[in-house]
Amino acid sequence: MLSIKEIEFDLNRCEEVLKENDYMEIVIAVEELQDKYRNKMNNICENENNVVWNYSKKDLEKIKICLLNYRREMIQKEKLKNIDEKLKDFRIAIRENDAKYQDDLEETINFIKEVSNKDINLDEKYEELKLCFELLKKMDRKTSMYILELIVLLIKL
Repeated sequence: MLSIKEIEFDLNRCEEVLKENDYMEIVIAVEELQDKYRNKMNNICENENNVVWNYSKKDLEKIKICLLNYRREMIQKEKLKNIDEKLKDFRIAIRENDAKYQDDLEETINFIKEVSNKDINLDEKYEELKLCFELLKKMDRKTSMYILELIVLLIKL
């Protein structure tokens, strides 16, 4: 799997080649980027020009858009992975600490997970997650921090 840094590097390369507007560099960049991402992104090879000498600046601009979308998807997946890890850590902490409000906390974790899986905008997520603030009033600092971290992660997506 490619890293976000690699994609950033390729996006910067696209920018530079597009600025230079050197036909040979455009052709080389299009060919190399198509080869690099061929098995990772379906739409990167959807070029009307399937002959190298017909590549144009427009083809490189399409690849740049594909790379931007791919980077956005990777960042989103990374954020979701972080949320899942935090939820798992929180569940472990609850079980280990024999928390006073263990049932409430388990219910809260399930609720947060449910909200994170919904396809709603950030404001709507925040409105739903406000319910968790009532539980924070009863919790100790450490437990409250877990809940707050999860809420912050979710409303940043």
